[in-house]
Amino acid sequence: MSHVAAPAPGRFAPPPELADYVNEIFYAPLSTHLANHDLSDELGRRLDAYRNTKLALQDELRAELEKIPDNDAPTRQRALEAFARQQTPHLAALEQQAESLRADLATDDVNWSALREWTLGEANTRGDSPAEISGVMRAAAFYQKGLSAGQRRLLREIAIEIAMAADSTASAQAVQPFLFFPPEPARVLLPEELPAEVAAQVAAYQTKKSALKKELYDAVYAQDRALLGLLRTSGLKSLAGRQAARLAELDALADQIRSGLAQLPQPSRAVGSSPLPESLTRRIAAVLDSRATLQKETIAKAEEIRRRIAGQPLQLSYGFEHDGLKFIVVPRRAIRSQPSEATRTLIDSVQTEMAAVADDYGRRFADIANESESIRADATALLGDPGPKVVDTALAGAARVAALRDSEAAYRDYRLAVFEPGLSPEQRRLLFDAAIKELDLPLPRGELQPTVRAPSW
Repeated sequence: MSHVAAPAPGRFAPPPELADYVNEIFYAPLSTHLANHDLSDELGRRLDAYRNTKLALQDELRAELEKIPDNDAPTRQRALEAFARQQTPHLAALEQQAESLRADLATDDVNWSALREWTLGEANTRGDSPAEISGVMRAAAFYQKGLSAGQRRLLREIAIEIAMAADSTASAQAVQPFLFFPPEPARVLLPEELPAEVAAQVAAYQTKKSALKKELYDAVYAQDRALLGLLRTSGLKSLAGRQAARLAELDALADQIRSGLAQLPQPSRAVGSSPLPESLTRRIAAVLDSRATLQKETIAKAEEIRRRIAGQPLQLSYGFEHDGLKFIVVPRRAIRSQPSEATRTLIDSVQTEMAAVADDYGRRFADIANESESIRADATALLGDPGPKVVDTALAGAARVAALRDSEAAYRDYRLAVFEPGLSPEQRRLLFDAAIKELDLPLPRGELQPTVRAPSW
């Protein structure tokens, strides 16, 4: 089942091709090149080769996980460790390719900070906002030279934590009760009652990781004010060297925790039963799938139009709202006051094309809405007309069961990547990436590069 993010009005939808590169360290710079339609042929070929190699290695790992019986944990772990020794060198080479792609895609003109006229820590009356700090940390993960791959993963965690910051420790735990655990940025919820040894290992893991994050955060924060990029890179590269052994130690400690968790009784992985009859649950699943497919196909049509007008003096923005697909076609800002006759003609043509796309979306969405209303009426009748709240709860529960059934295989890969003893860190990242892609979560909408800072309070 697909879940396609609807962009906010006036903002671009994410290029559909990005779905193949979810969780890649070059995701952010690649998104800009795809949105601008300026990806070179040579980089396109390298991306295709990288993706094909990665898919083959993911298939190879999944086949091995299926082949090795899971009824004898020690034997399975030994077999997986042997396979890890065989496959990991190929994965290490693949990760080097990913870093090379990141470096070549993250050119100065697409850098998140290319237009930024402020830095963290500069004098102002309000200080740095969590959004500003989070943005700088996230940008460093994707664009900053001199960092190790492990540090880039830590920075992505830091950015998420800051973005979800709360006013107190209790509030922060309520908002973010999960533990970041490798492969990053996976988050897990551990059992409340752990054996003393495992609990001590988890505490040590959190302490060591927090110390690494604090060092990295402080360095990126301080280096954001460096006038020369070379000085910034040099300082961070030095830190990367000093943190390398401790990052490897963290992976080893994570493996000890996994071994301890593997000894505990495993919770049931059952999806659960639907509060509505199976026939209605299947209809709800079909509606969810139809709605997602409709959005995905509509985005593909709109993006095809955008590709065809790439380089022309106009821009197309669109978004999904409750009453249909909304779009706007305007001249680019530089010529907005005096567009040529040719530009106005082209705008009219694109508007006509987009109107046809919007009309098709509206007709198909109306069919989906009619089926949704029919399901609601049938559910109301089957439940004995208990009132809107009860019906809403039942429909939401059935939708949750339908979605979990559809993503069950992906969540299995997620759990294996995080908890299965015997895998190498590289294999965990490989399997986690496959799980995230299979979940088909909404891609984040495009955002504008920051320029001036918001006014001080």
